[in-house]
Amino acid sequence: MTKVVVKAEVEDVERWKRGFVTHSDLFLTQAVTVAYWGAGEGNKVAGCFETTDLDAFMAVMESPDTAEAMSSDGIIEGTVEIFVLDSVLDPSA
Repeated sequence: MTKVVVKAEVEDVERWKRGFVTHSDLFLTQAVTVAYWGAGEGNKVAGCFETTDLDAFMAVMESPDTAEAMSSDGIIEGTVEIFVLDSVLDPSA
């Protein structure tokens, strides 16, 4: 299972939260099995997605459907950052 973190700035955090939960069908096309999400200071938001198909995830990120969803949710263009989590530290080891 691959984890991907997507960070962005939004126009309004509450608007983004309301929109995020409406995108289950889009997330399923990305082979997402679970999504964690939240907001920080300064209208910064992040989602952490577990996907079984990184290629599908990344392809859908570039799709018109994703661009439309991001625009609808008030994500500010040019602020999206994507991180593929490819390393693990087990502090108990």
